[in-house]
Amino acid sequence: MSAYDLNALSGINAMSQGLSVVSNNLANAQSMGFKSSRAEFADMFSGAQTTPGNGVRVNSITQDFSQGTITATGRELDMAIDGDGFFILEDKSGKYSNLYTRNGSFKLDKEGFITDQMGNNLLGFNLNAELSNEMNAVFDTALKPINLADLNRTPKATDEMTYNINLNGEQLANTDPTRINNGNDLDDDSVGATENLQSLFGLQGVNAYQGFPDFIYPKPIHDSLGGEHTLNSNFYKRDVVPADISDIDAEGNDPAVSLQPAVKYTSWLVQYEIVDRDGNRTAEIANQATGNAIDGVTSQVYELRFNTNGELIGIWQPVDYAAGTSLDGATAIATDADFAPLIAGVANSNVDPAVAAQNLAFERVSGTRPSLNFVVNNPLTGATDPLGGPIQGTTPTQFNIAVDFDDMTQFAGDYLLRGVTQNGYKIGDLVGLTTNREGVIEARYSNGRSIPVAQLALGNFNDLNALEKLGGQMYAESFGSGPVQISKAGSGVVGAIQAGSLEYSNVDTAGELVKMIQLQRTYQASAQVISTSQELTRTILNL
Repeated sequence: MSAYDLNALSGINAMSQGLSVVSNNLANAQSMGFKSSRAEFADMFSGAQTTPGNGVRVNSITQDFSQGTITATGRELDMAIDGDGFFILEDKSGKYSNLYTRNGSFKLDKEGFITDQMGNNLLGFNLNAELSNEMNAVFDTALKPINLADLNRTPKATDEMTYNINLNGEQLANTDPTRINNGNDLDDDSVGATENLQSLFGLQGVNAYQGFPDFIYPKPIHDSLGGEHTLNSNFYKRDVVPADISDIDAEGNDPAVSLQPAVKYTSWLVQYEIVDRDGNRTAEIANQATGNAIDGVTSQVYELRFNTNGELIGIWQPVDYAAGTSLDGATAIATDADFAPLIAGVANSNVDPAVAAQNLAFERVSGTRPSLNFVVNNPLTGATDPLGGPIQGTTPTQFNIAVDFDDMTQFAGDYLLRGVTQNGYKIGDLVGLTTNREGVIEARYSNGRSIPVAQLALGNFNDLNALEKLGGQMYAESFGSGPVQISKAGSGVVGAIQAGSLEYSNVDTAGELVKMIQLQRTYQASAQVISTSQELTRTILNL
């Protein structure tokens, strides 16, 4: 063949490959997450510089990884990446460490795992149940399959609660209108003396004051079988304690020890009790240490102290000194200097030690997260009712709930419920999910829980065109692509998640048709060159 024929033949071959690329693009114009390709041509040259060249070849077929059109579908498990990056999948065949795709059409398999339509598990950062709480989700840093159905197959007993409430700073003290006469100088207390507390919290007796809380908040909690109970939190405004008789400094410490001036504070009492659906009490107070019980009061009581800025100073716990020891096991109160005044208007120097020994004072709890300790006296079901260890024989069972008061405030105005949470739940089935732009998947269950269960991870590469193409809009890491760069969705060099949507192919159909016409014309021109070359040859032979 002549040089004309060889050059023209290379053109035909190259244009044929170019047409194949165009036809593949057009065929996948409706493929989710498909990225179009283009044929890049280069000339071939050899011999002397004066030669015209040796034709054309396809130098490379390059993919265009630009964003495709994102279209809403309304399906919860459809996800699109708005920006760079790939979904990361576990290869069920085991041939590759991971697979990467832009196709966000996912489903739930029979075991509750999120998979692609081929059954490969979607990978992400799962919720770390040990470090997370109801207010703050913490995710693992290792990639794992995402299972939405497994989290609520086993119920959980409540063992943590968070209180974020503003108590009305303008609330008047909850005093005894009958001014109980207990025969000592503490007659003018608000609710401080033991007899006042006994009457306030509902004990029957002579001159009993059935005090009503200033603020009540019932919260459902759960036992080990997922059974529901109600934990009542009753808040009483106790009184304002001026600085001249205060027993704490600005940090809540003893001024005599810290050598800091005493400060004014406001005292509130919070009373806890657990009731069943009929309102009957099912759990009573447990002694944490000798003497840590209000005689006859079958409920847990704490004192919350707030400074003049409405901020929580700390938590105090009642100790009945008549029982002989304090919370730390110290010797019984011997002098009036050891007895913390109960309310405003009673200075240390005016308290008779004999009177003090018959009444109740408060000792500070370490931190602002005390533990509610209840004793179960009448278990009704096979559960640790409501929340504790196994029920055995006639011995009451003790259980604990850690309570977080960190966010409590006392500002003037209304009582505001900014958030009261508990971490127990009954068994539930998955009913729906939502995914935000950061890729956090929040699952909704039939037990009323709505929790973040995982955060999507996206991968990216330095050289996308060096990725190994596997078909089905799937890619695998190669030496040329460089190692995968994994980031949380919406951070780093990867895009955000648009849930309920899919990214369609980025094929420009009109543009591909124009390319097809151009390639066809070039193909025809190359064929015409061969035809002309043959005509010239015949002319020469006919001489």
